[in-house]
Amino acid sequence: MKKIDSIPTNKMGRVAKLVTTGVKVGGNYLKYYGEKAVNPNLTKDKLHENNASDIYDGLKELKGSALKVAQMLSMEKNLLPQSYVEKFSLSQFSVPPLSAPLVRKTFKTYFKKYPEEIFEEFSVDSINAASIGQVHRARIKDKQLAVKIQYPGIRESISTDIALVKPIAVRMFNLQGTSDEYFQEVEDKLTEETDY
Repeated sequence: MKKIDSIPTNKMGRVAKLVTTGVKVGGNYLKYYGEKAVNPNLTKDKLHENNASDIYDGLKELKGSALKVAQMLSMEKNLLPQSYVEKFSLSQFSVPPLSAPLVRKTFKTYFKKYPEEIFEEFSVDSINAASIGQVHRARIKDKQLAVKIQYPGIRESISTDIALVKPIAVRMFNLQGTSDEYFQEVEDKLTEETDY
């Protein structure tokens, strides 16, 4: 699995990634309607597959709350077309980890030391990666440890990500009615999860 060398942590970088993803989705719609003009019986199945793939690819590079929304939406099987449920459910078990240099840089930012300055052994390859952090093996003396590293800028970007993703998700998946409560629950849960 390809490793991630950087995560956009400021608002403009995160907006730019979402805009890039939106352009890809717009291109998918243009392609679909062009093919639909030639073949009126064409279904939206391929459109949904392409959009689900492009959206997931964009969100997994952002990590954090943007990816967590995909994860939570994948559990709402009645809300989304099957292509989205299948692709977004990857966010529960198949998220690309940070590269070794970014792991070391992130560790230094949070702990003011590199991992090898604290642990006798530290694996820069994660044993698991999720939406807000990843876990690494480490050892001090005879004690085997699991060290969870939060992705850079995740906690600070929660409100911004939710504000950016919400209108897109509401419009695209027709989530009218319960969306405010749903997205507030996502934001509260994420804020709680980043408190470590």
